[in-house]
Amino acid sequence: MSVQSTCPPPWYIPTNYVTGYCNACSTSPDLGVPYNRGLADYQYARTGDAYIGIYLLNGPGLNRRNYYQVKLKDSLRTGHCYYTEFFVSSGNDMKFGCNNVEMLLTKTTVYVDTVAHPYGVLVANAQIYNYGNPILKDTQNWVKVSAVYVAQGGEQYLSLGNFKKDAQTSYGQQQTGGYQGAGYEIDDVSVIPLDSMPLQADAGRDTTINVGDSAFIGSLTNGIANIAWYNAAGQKIDSVQPGFYVHPTTSTFYVVEQTVCGYYSRDTVNVIVGTVPLKFLKYELRNTSETRNGINEQQVTSNWFTTNEINVSHFYVQRSSNGKDFTIIGKEQAKNQALNNYSYEDSSLQFIVYGSIVYYRIVSVDKDGKLSYSEVKNIEYRTRNNELRIFPNPAKDIVNIECKEGMKEVKIIDCLGREISHFIRNDGNTYRLSLNINHYDKGLYVVKLIDNNNNTTVKKLVKQ
Repeated sequence: MSVQSTCPPPWYIPTNYVTGYCNACSTSPDLGVPYNRGLADYQYARTGDAYIGIYLLNGPGLNRRNYYQVKLKDSLRTGHCYYTEFFVSSGNDMKFGCNNVEMLLTKTTVYVDTVAHPYGVLVANAQIYNYGNPILKDTQNWVKVSAVYVAQGGEQYLSLGNFKKDAQTSYGQQQTGGYQGAGYEIDDVSVIPLDSMPLQADAGRDTTINVGDSAFIGSLTNGIANIAWYNAAGQKIDSVQPGFYVHPTTSTFYVVEQTVCGYYSRDTVNVIVGTVPLKFLKYELRNTSETRNGINEQQVTSNWFTTNEINVSHFYVQRSSNGKDFTIIGKEQAKNQALNNYSYEDSSLQFIVYGSIVYYRIVSVDKDGKLSYSEVKNIEYRTRNNELRIFPNPAKDIVNIECKEGMKEVKIIDCLGREISHFIRNDGNTYRLSLNINHYDKGLYVVKLIDNNNNTTVKKLVKQ
C-alpha cells in the first residue's frame, strides 16, 4: 500500500480519492516494493516489480473507497465464456480484512459522483468475486479471486474495488492495532476467453493432515454451474461448491468433475491422514506416604499428563535401579481424551535402600502394539531408615533390630515378597528385638518396621 494520486497507464482512477502504485524502483518509503506505506507494509510483487494498492474499507461507516479502472483490449462477445482473475494480499498495517473484493465489467466507463461524494462508493453489482464472498485476511500470501463469466456482450471496461456500501460489507479483525480500514495490494489482473484456454477442473493440492483436522479441497472459483464431487467410494458428496472443507479420519481421495462452456474435465486430490504422536505434556515424581489399615507406608507417586491420545490402549509404569534396565510395576488404562492426567503409586519399595536413586518412565502402548516412551525421571527414595538399626548385618544366627521410636510391628520379607516372620508388640515399649535367623536360607531379606508413630521404615538384611 502507498499514497499516490496517480496510477500507471492505461489504468486510471474513477474517483478523487488517492490511490497507491508501488514499484521496486521507487526510493520513497511510501511507494516501494517490498516496503511501502512508510515502511509499515511489506509484500513482494507476485510477478514483476510492481503492484497497486487499494482501500476497500476506510474507517467502517465512512463509506470511503478506492477504485481502479482500465479499458480491455477487446470488448467481450455475447454468450461467450471468460475466465477472470486477480490476486490480492492484505496490508500488514491494516486492522481489518473485508469481503466484497470484486471486479466489475461494464460496457462504458463508470465514475463516482465526485461532486456529492468525492471519496464515495461506486455502487454496482460486480460480477467477479470468490465463491461465498469470504472475508480475505491473508497478509503473507497472494490470494486468488476468480470466476467464470458469461458475457452479456459489449463489456469493454474493467474496474476493481468494493462496490457495496459499508452496511453491506462484512469485515473481520486481522490484528489488534493498525490502520482503521481494509486495504490490499493487487497484482496480475486477467480476463481470458475460454475458447482459447479451456478451464481445467481444480481439486486442489494433495495435502497431509492430522487425525481430527480438516482439509480444504478444490478452489473458490465462482460461476462454475456444472460441477460434481465424489468420494473414494464413488458417492456424490456435493454438486454446488467449487471448494469446501472435508474431515476424513483415514487417508482418502476426492474427485471433482466439471463442464464449463462445453468443456469437460476432472481432477483428483489426495488427503493423507497422519497420526499425531502421543505427547507427554508433563511427568513428575514425588515421595508420598499413605496410611493403610492403620500403617503409614512410604511410596513414590508418578504423575503424568498427555495429549493427542488416539488409539492408545494403556500405559505401563516402569522402574529401574540404574536408569537402563526397567521392570513393569504398574498399568493404567488410557482415557483417549483431548487432555489426560494419570497417577500411579509405587508402594512395592521394600528392597529399596534409603537414599537410593530410583528411576521411572511411562510407556504408552497403542492398540496396534506401537510403543511411545516418556522421558526417564529419577528421585531419591526417602524413608525413616535413619531411625532403624540392624546389626550385625550381614548376620548368620542372631540379628538385632533397634528403633528409638519403639516398635509396634516388624515383618521379615524374602526376595520373592513372601512374609517369613511377623512380630506384633501391643505395649509399644519394645525398642529392641533379637531374632534367631539360623533357619533362614542364605540371601537378601527386607525388614519392615512400623514404629509407635505409625511410620513405616524398611531396610535390607543379608543372611550369611
